[in-house]
Parts: sequence; C-alpha cells; structure tokens
Amino acid sequence: MTTTTTALSLDEKLAILEDIMRPMERALIGYSGGVDSAMLAVAAQRVLGEGAICVTADSESYASGELERAQEITDRFGIRHEVVKTRELDNPDYAKNAPDRCYYCKQELFSHMERMAVELDVDYILYGQNADDVGDFRPGAKAAREKGVRAPLAEAGLDKADVRSLARRWGISVWDRPAMACLSSRFPYGTAVTADGLKKVDAAEAFLRTELGYAQVRSRHHDSLARIELPSRDLEALLDDGTRCRQTADALQAIGYTHVTMDLRGFRSGSMNEALLSIEASDAPLFERLDPILTRHQLAPAAFEERDQMLYLRLNDPTVMTNSTLRQAVVTDCEALGFRYIALDLQPLSV
Repeated sequence: MTTTTTALSLDEKLAILEDIMRPMERALIGYSGGVDSAMLAVAAQRVLGEGAICVTADSESYASGELERAQEITDRFGIRHEVVKTRELDNPDYAKNAPDRCYYCKQELFSHMERMAVELDVDYILYGQNADDVGDFRPGAKAAREKGVRAPLAEAGLDKADVRSLARRWGISVWDRPAMACLSSRFPYGTAVTADGLKKVDAAEAFLRTELGYAQVRSRHHDSLARIELPSRDLEALLDDGTRCRQTADALQAIGYTHVTMDLRGFRSGSMNEALLSIEASDAPLFERLDPILTRHQLAPAAFEERDQMLYLRLNDPTVMTNSTLRQAVVTDCEALGFRYIALDLQPLSV
C-alpha cells in the first residue's frame, strides 16, 4: 500500500497509520526497542489492543542491555513481548560481512516471525521502517518485501521527525534516543563479523557511554584498531583532555585493541557505507601525497599508514586537532586524497 502524504499534518498521518492497522486485528511487530519500532508497537497496541505482539531478536550483534531496555517499554505499555534467539553468525553469508549483510539478519528474524505467526494464527508481520528510510541503502528492506512484511510507518508517510514527535507525545522513553544500529555495522564490509569482535565493540561502546557519558558514539572495528566517532563538540573536548585521552586509550587497549583512534570527521550514522562509494586510486606512494599536507599544516613529524580507505595518523601532539579550523582543513585535504576515514591515534607519537 502506498499513500501520498506530502502535505499532511502529523495527526492526519497518524489517522492513516491507524486505518492501515485497524483491519489487521492481530499483528507481530519486529521490535528492537529503538524509537521506530517502539512507536510502531505502541501505535499498534492503541489500535489492536492485545492483538499487538512484539518480537525481539536476542542476538550477539545487539549491544548489552538493549534487550532489557526494550522490555521496559513493553512492560510499561502492557504490550505482549516475545523474545527469539537468532543465530546470524552461523550463516556464512552474514558472517562474511558483504554489503548485503543486513538482508541475512532480517531474513533470520522474519523467518522466526513467520513460524511464530503460524503458531499464533497471526496474518500480519510488521517492522519499523519509516518514510525517510525508503530509497536508502537498506538490504533488510529486500528481505521484508520477500517475506511480505509490511512497514506501516512508511506506508503512512511518517518520517523520523514524525516518529519522534508521536513517541514524545505518548511518553515513550526513547523518543529522543540516538539511533542504535546493530554492532555488526561497526565492521568494515569484507571484514568477517566474529563473536570476539562483537564483544570488543560492545565493551568499547559500553565504556564510552557509561564511563565517559557519550550518548552518541560509535567504535568502529578495524581488527586491532578502534576508530571512535563522536559529534564534533565531544570530539574536541576529548582531544583537549589529556587525562581522558589516556583513560580511553588504556580502556580500549585492555579490551584488546592495539591502536585507539578518533575519527577526525566525527560521528556519522552509517559511515561504513561510505566505503561503497567509488574513489580515484593513486599509484603515488603515500608519503609523496601526505607529506605536503602535513608540512603545510605544521603537523610534521608524524607517523601514518594507509588501510584501504582509512588513513591512520599519529602526531606529536594530538590536541592540535581541537582547533576546528585546522581539523577541517586536514580532513578536506585527506578526503581529496581519497580517504573516507581519518583516524588520529589518541597517544602522542613520542609515547
């Protein structure tokens, strides 16, 4: 079903959403506990009552504590909540981490939900894709289409801002929570997703959130190197605090990383997808391309290394990158060389 909702108000879109769901009587809702699926679950319960049933995957690829947070919302609103154990890592097509990885994740969840729908005599399976997601690179949407899983939020024209507005109106605790993609999204495409790697990412992000208090953060997993993404203000504050830099480096090294770095471009949701964009390769050695940039910005001497589309950089004084003008100039120059990611080591070169 497709509905034209370009100029409709929020309440008009909500009415369309309710009209979409009302004939269903009973529905299973793929529920992660994020704002999209939580808002859909509450909307379904308002229309279908006990006919709304949430289904959450218990998987190695979800951050610790997420299942409990998801349960808190369904408990508060009195929504039936079922948990299924999924084993994505057992599927080689998922574990090899090609760009279509999310297809196999959603296929696993929806297959479980299909079986549950038969057992419970439920005709509809729903998930929380919103109107902003349509047309984006989302292999999971292909799995939904193949399984006949519907996306009522997108059908009603509700975008992310609409979803957050309704979640806030209804008192859903995650209404303003940053997006939380699964932990496998922290691995560069082509790097195998492993249980050990997922545990490292989980531990790193748990430290950054609980110990340092960052609400919006990603710790990208490049084998022995962790690349932390923070919003610009948090990035500058961390780099300007030598004690906190050492604390972060020590904590992530204890988790198992050799190099602990900050991405100078800052936080970008879905930044691993940037590697899918084509770049113009150069045959010139890295030092011939990078030395002029370092000299121009008075950053030499420095250690550096090229890893696919990532530049690993170690400076005598990482705190110089608290200067946003300098940082942006370095990022711009490095991007011109074809680097999608500029990873600055938190430890000075002299250490």
